[in-house]
Amino acid sequence: EKAAKPPVSVFNTVVNTCEVCGEEELTVKVLDVMRETLETEGNIITFNIALKRLAKTGNVLGCEGILIGMLNEGLEPNVVSYTTTIGACAKEGSKNAAAAYMWLQRMRSRNINPNFHTYNTALAACLDGKLESTFIGSKIATEMLADAELEIACGLKGSVDFRSALPDSYTKVLGRQLMKQLRENWRSGDIDMALAKTTTRVPLLKLVDFDKTLDAARMEEIVCEVEEEDVEEEKKEIDYEFELLKEMHSDDHRTAMV
Repeated sequence: EKAAKPPVSVFNTVVNTCEVCGEEELTVKVLDVMRETLETEGNIITFNIALKRLAKTGNVLGCEGILIGMLNEGLEPNVVSYTTTIGACAKEGSKNAAAAYMWLQRMRSRNINPNFHTYNTALAACLDGKLESTFIGSKIATEMLADAELEIACGLKGSVDFRSALPDSYTKVLGRQLMKQLRENWRSGDIDMALAKTTTRVPLLKLVDFDKTLDAARMEEIVCEVEEEDVEEEKKEIDYEFELLKEMHSDDHRTAMV
């Protein structure tokens, strides 16, 4: 009797194991076997594993190619896809704050909201010592705070790990590092200290001091939108995808703590 074909999820597990072990040649072979066996390029998890490999090397253009390939296959990139791509912009030695912010805008244009992992990764991409990157980090902090306020006022549907934008302890580490970078910027004469303290530093300080509360007046100002997304569908493979995101993000956290 002919054996049943293994599902895509089995290939994904093998591919991810190969990636973790650094077996790049074997990764390619497994993907080739999957294409021959199932006549498919895989599902969104397969593509996200490929994105992770490119992001670890800082290959932003390669990540963009993968996202285009997903769309060509009829797969809409999810928050993990975009966060991983932004991770390529945060690679130590080749940080690109402008590209990270561009990807934040692109994902919003596709109606994919950044979560706290996304924001943290984008903030990490701004830690290159440049004033322009500090400005972008401040802008990202402002957007994260706005999303966090909306979440506090309106509540959260779905997985916290996938959807929550609330700053965590790592966010505060990044906020402090960006304030330190800003301080170095004004000490170098790149920006007036008084101006920096009353503009660029304000949202960064709010991130560091964030406490998950809103006053009554602010609560009344926020308009909540009704979501119609299929939360149950999102839960199907969420644990596996979050592990991919968490693995990449833990590398970022260790870098930020050094």
